[in-house]
Amino acid sequence: MNSPYALLPGLPLQPGTGFGPRTKPLTIVHMDSPATAVMTDFATVTPVTIDPETPIDLALTKMRTSAVRLLFVVNEVEEVIGLITSRDILGERPIKITEETRTPRSSITVQDIMTPQSRIQVLDAARVQEKKVGDIVTTLRMLERQHALVATIDPATGKQQITGMFSTSNLGGLLGDDLNDETVPAHSLAEIVEKIA
Repeated sequence: MNSPYALLPGLPLQPGTGFGPRTKPLTIVHMDSPATAVMTDFATVTPVTIDPETPIDLALTKMRTSAVRLLFVVNEVEEVIGLITSRDILGERPIKITEETRTPRSSITVQDIMTPQSRIQVLDAARVQEKKVGDIVTTLRMLERQHALVATIDPATGKQQITGMFSTSNLGGLLGDDLNDETVPAHSLAEIVEKIA
């Protein structure tokens, strides 16, 4: 059978071989480091998306195979219409739906338990540029959130584009701290906005 592809010849690994130059140097992160140092940048990392009509257990499988805890729920033109996290799927929402509507778990879809677009807040990318890691940690703790989305905003039209995300699991790993231990409840939206503004 003819193939347009060729077998690549192998070379024996030589003694004393190490790693080549890293494209991104390892950075030590502190609370005073720039916030952008810990942001997942969607210019280099592709966000993982899912259809709203996908059953929740398939969504959970997708999270596990993609090594993420959050999926962006998108419509047919790739607009974000919601978010779903592993906590949503493994938490009380599916149980409540089953109890209240007698719907079997296998029939519960992403759109049934996702956080809809109307309830999602984003951080302004321009403001994030000026902030420190500590500001992001404080924001996530006060919001009692695992994730915070970052969006660029077109000054002429006000149109947003999601360009990045912060997550407590990533931040905790970089800081060597479990950020979920010291959650501070949000007192008011005004206080939260003041923290990041």
